[in-house]
Amino acid sequence: MTFDEAIEKLLNNEDYNTDGLSVDDVITLIEVLRLEYAPTVEMTKAQNEAFVESVEGIATQEQLDSFVDEELDLGNMTVRKGLNAWLHPETIKIVDE
Repeated sequence: MTFDEAIEKLLNNEDYNTDGLSVDDVITLIEVLRLEYAPTVEMTKAQNEAFVESVEGIATQEQLDSFVDEELDLGNMTVRKGLNAWLHPETIKIVDE
């Protein structure tokens, strides 16, 4: 389940408030967790194409090491954000160049 799916489920569940928590409190908690564990990674279309091409062939530890050391030169992308985007491509947001 994604963060957005969890929020949607909470918003549509009228029986939720059994523990005294408001839906708004839970949504705020989910948003804080999303920022920490699944931050949005902004890329231009060209950066995204280069990123996708780079990660498609990763099959060994050596290739992953090379990706981390050499291929994450996509502007302001950190290794953490790059690996997060690789594991969770739904966090990628395409922005204007």
